[in-house]
Formats: sequence, C-alpha cells, structure tokens
Amino acid sequence: MVNLPGLTGGLNLHPMVVHFPIVLILLAVVSEILHVSLKNEFYGRAAGILLNLAAISAVVAVYLGYQAADAVGHDSPGHDRVHVHRDIMLWFTGLTVVIAGIFQFIKSSRKGYYRLIALAAVSVILIIGADRGADLVFNYGVGTHIKEMSQEMPGHHEEGEDSDHDGDEDHEQEAHDDDHSDGHSH
Repeated sequence: MVNLPGLTGGLNLHPMVVHFPIVLILLAVVSEILHVSLKNEFYGRAAGILLNLAAISAVVAVYLGYQAADAVGHDSPGHDRVHVHRDIMLWFTGLTVVIAGIFQFIKSSRKGYYRLIALAAVSVILIIGADRGADLVFNYGVGTHIKEMSQEMPGHHEEGEDSDHDGDEDHEQEAHDDDHSDGHSH
C-alpha cells in the first residue's frame, strides 16, 4: 500500500480542496482577458468552463471548511479569525455561483467586459479570503498538528529559549571549504 502521510495525517480535507477554486478562478480571469483582447471565442468558452468549475469547487471547499471549523473548537487560538475567513469565502462562493449561473444561462451577458469585471471582482474577494485562510494556518496553526508536534518533539525548544543555531552554519562552511581544497570555487 502507498504511504501518504500528508493525506492520512491531515485533520480534514479542506486544505486539499481550497486550491482548486483559487487556481480555476484565476485561470478564468486570464482566459477572459485573452478572450476580450484577442477576440478569440475559444478563450471565452474556456473562461466560462473554468468559472463553472471554480463555482463547483468553491461550494465543495465551503462544505469542507465548515467541517474543518467544527473540528477547531471555540477555544482555539485564531478561532475569531476563522469566522472572518468563513464570511469572506461565503461571499466569494455565493457571488461566484451567481455569476457562473448568469454567464451560463444568459448569453447576452457574455458580451463586452461584463464577465471580466465580474471575474476581477470575485478574484479580489478570493485573494483577501485566501489570505485570511493562510493567516490561520501559518500564524495560528489552525488545522495542523503544529502545537501537538512541538510538545512531542524531543529537543524542541519554545520561542524565546536559547535557539542559537549559528554554530551549524560554521560547520557547514568548513565542510564546504574542505570539499574545495583544490582551490576552485563556485
């Protein structure tokens, strides 16, 4: 059996799905820019397909996000920021679903710059919401085992304790110098 510790050790599936709407909506923007600037219908169809896929994947990400938020607990550090991230991404998802529906079923709305403006607007919301999600993970460890692991790791020291690792660099430099004793350099 294949060993996938990142998949099996994850607390939830939300982090694995959130990247789909991000990439798909940004690719839709690029496709729509090409559609408008080159007047090439291929890119217009691609933008529509990418927008629809972004809407579907955003709904899945929100669903999994609710499951992930339930697992966090109300006493967790950063819990108040979970609500901010959630609210922004609900706006993004709702608007993305609505504009996908409009552009899918009302063909006249695809003319001109309407779709490009709509895609740019939801992209701004997406970037802000994704930033809040990244803040939760990187600054608060939400959805990770970081806090648990730091307590379990032998030799781990907390922030503020003596963490001088400069000696390691000296040893690395000496080893590097030894490797080049013949006088050549990079």
